[in-house]
Amino acid sequence: MTAAQERDPDLLRDLRAPSAEHDGVFWRNGGQLVVFDADAAVAANADNYADLTMPDRLVDVLRRRPSTPVSWKQVRAAYLSRMRRLCAADELAALDERMAAVLRERLDQPVDLMWLAHEVSFRSIVPSVIGGLGPRDRSRITRDALVKLNRLLRTLKRDRPLWMQPRLMAVGASAGLVIRRELRRRAAGRVPPRLDLIDVIATELLDDLGMDRAVHAVAAVLTAIAGPPGAAAANLMYALVTRPEWAQRLTAEFAGVGTDELYGSGTRCAPVAHRFVKEVLRTWTAPTMMTRSARTRLNIRGHDLDIGQHFVVSPAMVHHDPRHWRDPEVFDPDRWLPDSPRGLTGGQHYVPFGWAPIGCIGASLGTIQLVLLCRQLCTAFRLEPATPDRLRMAVGGVAMPLDFTGAVRAREPRVD
Repeated sequence: MTAAQERDPDLLRDLRAPSAEHDGVFWRNGGQLVVFDADAAVAANADNYADLTMPDRLVDVLRRRPSTPVSWKQVRAAYLSRMRRLCAADELAALDERMAAVLRERLDQPVDLMWLAHEVSFRSIVPSVIGGLGPRDRSRITRDALVKLNRLLRTLKRDRPLWMQPRLMAVGASAGLVIRRELRRRAAGRVPPRLDLIDVIATELLDDLGMDRAVHAVAAVLTAIAGPPGAAAANLMYALVTRPEWAQRLTAEFAGVGTDELYGSGTRCAPVAHRFVKEVLRTWTAPTMMTRSARTRLNIRGHDLDIGQHFVVSPAMVHHDPRHWRDPEVFDPDRWLPDSPRGLTGGQHYVPFGWAPIGCIGASLGTIQLVLLCRQLCTAFRLEPATPDRLRMAVGGVAMPLDFTGAVRAREPRVD
């Protein structure tokens, strides 16, 4: 690796040429099938996850008996129903205030703005997954998230497997105990019902799932919000700083939109901000790549995979494929306007939240959260990078801004 590559790492650098040569589907060292073609990835995910029956409960495995079959689709449907309620106006107002509270805590301090983005994103969204925790339990959940985030950001570096790092495993086990204890409290009715995701597992699905599968269902969501949402927030901050003309357009739009209107209509009353968020998610998609294990025998573009073999998909590569996007390397939120010269060419080529049937359950809430963050940074706060001339992007497990240090400042109130 050259000095420049070490300075600005790119996880996809050595995969672009073979992807172009083999139309997006090829074998890489280690026996992994790389599936970067958009249509092939859609088909592979559909075939691989046609059967989403969850594994048997651990206690039943130990007793050599089958568990009550539960499909992940059942869990997903329950989560999506609760997610719609979490996108209601009162819940969005609370989410917005939690983000603002974190930003206020960091006012006028020298900070790593990338890590601040992760903090704002994670701390504000955790109560939607598992609310009402005391400081000690919140700390355990946060420590586990930081372990997962650190591993995600270190994708380009060699790291020992998690099972070889007992301290980190202990952190994960501690978070699992928090989830298990909270599930029991909710199921027993020892705490008032809450409008969070763990509540729907505890009150509707715990009997069918069993405790270990229920813990896994909640932990999977906490894992999902530990990295990509914060990366998207960091990339949004980077775009606001490096594209001041767009920051000005957003500021003008938000000046004409009240918070009640924004909470009540989601993204509909802020179309410029919505396009801006979509372009951030397209340009710097997180995670960069995802490794999937074949759950059944697969044939992907003539390549056979047995159960347990791995294939790799990449929303980031799909979003920069010139066969499907006009000028894909150009950051242009207006490409999302009807009849734009840089608009979509058709097909399922916008997948920032993954592919069906296991796409992110939080897609709508995640998009709205980023629009709300745009509003915060264009109306109440402003970012002041310490070295704007050194800002650049790297592509690791997620796209991440480098040398993105500085401060958050309060904006002066508007005088109309």
